[in-house]
Amino acid sequence: MKRSKISLAIAAGATMLAAAATQPAFAGETKTKPILGIPSSAVADFGGVDGIHNWVESLFYYIMLDNRINYIFKEFGNADRQIALNTQLETMVLGGPNNYQGASMSAAHADLGITMTQFNAVVEAAYNACERNDIPYYSCNDLIAALAPFTRVIVTK
Repeated sequence: MKRSKISLAIAAGATMLAAAATQPAFAGETKTKPILGIPSSAVADFGGVDGIHNWVESLFYYIMLDNRINYIFKEFGNADRQIALNTQLETMVLGGPNNYQGASMSAAHADLGITMTQFNAVVEAAYNACERNDIPYYSCNDLIAALAPFTRVIVTK
């Protein structure tokens, strides 16, 4: 994606984040439905659970290349564990089965001091991962919108 397209993607993602910020939480359910506005085809649009896993691997590839954020993951995270947990989380968020075994988003991010700039860098990595995996832009937007409710607990600084 060219830099201007990335900037537009981030702006679009931020707009969708703001629009979806009032969506209810969904943790604790044994089976999830796509969040309001997320099509029932969302998991399939990502290529099923295997496609979501490939997307998450690509997401971490781009995160680890980005000096604005990679040090956080190097210092505080185990990449293989993060890939597994994020695959579970993204699958649940998009309406697949709830097998998420990680901490709550507030507990997982409480001590990291994440800024909005760093959060947006992860959103940029998310769009790059979509492009790398040939996931349609609208499907990527659906995922970003579905993750929007977590912004308030991830961004703590």
